[in-house]
Amino acid sequence: MIRPVLYVDLPGIIYAIDHRARSKQHELANFVCWLEPVENVLPPPSILRKILPLHPAARTWICEDHWHILGFAQVRERPAHTTWELSYLASMANHHLSNEEVLTALLEYTLEMAATHGILRIFARVEDEIPEIELFQRTGFQRYARELTYVYDPDCSLSGFKRAQADPELASLRWWNRHHAWGLYQLYRSVTPQRVLAAELIENSEELAKLYVGSLQSLPSILAKGSENYICDVGVRLGAWMRLCRGYGSVPHRISLFVHPEHTELAEPLVRFGISRLLETGVRRIYCLVREYDSFVTTALRNSGFEQTSAKVLLVRHVALLATRHSTVPLLEQRRAVYGLKGLGTVNSRQKIMR
Repeated sequence: MIRPVLYVDLPGIIYAIDHRARSKQHELANFVCWLEPVENVLPPPSILRKILPLHPAARTWICEDHWHILGFAQVRERPAHTTWELSYLASMANHHLSNEEVLTALLEYTLEMAATHGILRIFARVEDEIPEIELFQRTGFQRYARELTYVYDPDCSLSGFKRAQADPELASLRWWNRHHAWGLYQLYRSVTPQRVLAAELIENSEELAKLYVGSLQSLPSILAKGSENYICDVGVRLGAWMRLCRGYGSVPHRISLFVHPEHTELAEPLVRFGISRLLETGVRRIYCLVREYDSFVTTALRNSGFEQTSAKVLLVRHVALLATRHSTVPLLEQRRAVYGLKGLGTVNSRQKIMR
């Protein structure tokens, strides 16, 4: 049986326990999708939605048998409210069913729920070359890009740390402002291949800004949660955008950036500036998630002391909406429909569809 779990981030709790158990050579669950703290780039839900979660930003389902958890899935809503991110998908260890059965049931149930909630697309991030990718392919997910994880460790990259202390020359560097949203949208389209644009279907600048920047408003530092956004204004366009997220507790720092293909010289100075800025508040590791097609960004990361640690495949599943009212499908309101079809020549054909 698959049922929802409300108000508790059960997958995050199990992931934390499993992460500690693996350090002692034990396994609690088989995670296919998971959300590291540093990877949580989606803006948090508003205070009202936390207090009254009538439309929660995260939805969790568990697969169980006689109160014994077999697996679980969690999705998080993106700012457009018509797309979900599959943040967790896992099967528990040591149960009588196969992992494939549990994961397939959870994936299919998630797709059913998406159709009933008006969701148009579901995104997932899966480690490259693992066997479970076939499960996604069988349920209609399509691969559209690869995402690389680069890590800067100041304790192991002393030369990179020294380079980061140099004052980079970035005369065009400015603080982010909401009027830069349109320029950021054009920057995103200039660096993103057509196949990725078609897969993600980000339709407007505000949606993109909420997804990457986090908010269109200039928030006080107490609400910004240690994040800073910068742009490089080169006059006719935005040459680059960068977001810095400061870590806390065991969470590392993070850098995110776009660089215009005609201004690749900005990439390395921006990365050095980001390292220097983040290490001012605490010496800890810095993560950067970059798409494989951003070759000049990956080059700048390597030149600045970053090392690649993992690669994930980006998947998307387009969902067909479930029509529950006749008014949404005009054909269902008529007993007969006649379509006139214009052929390639001069002869008109007619096709009747009877109910």
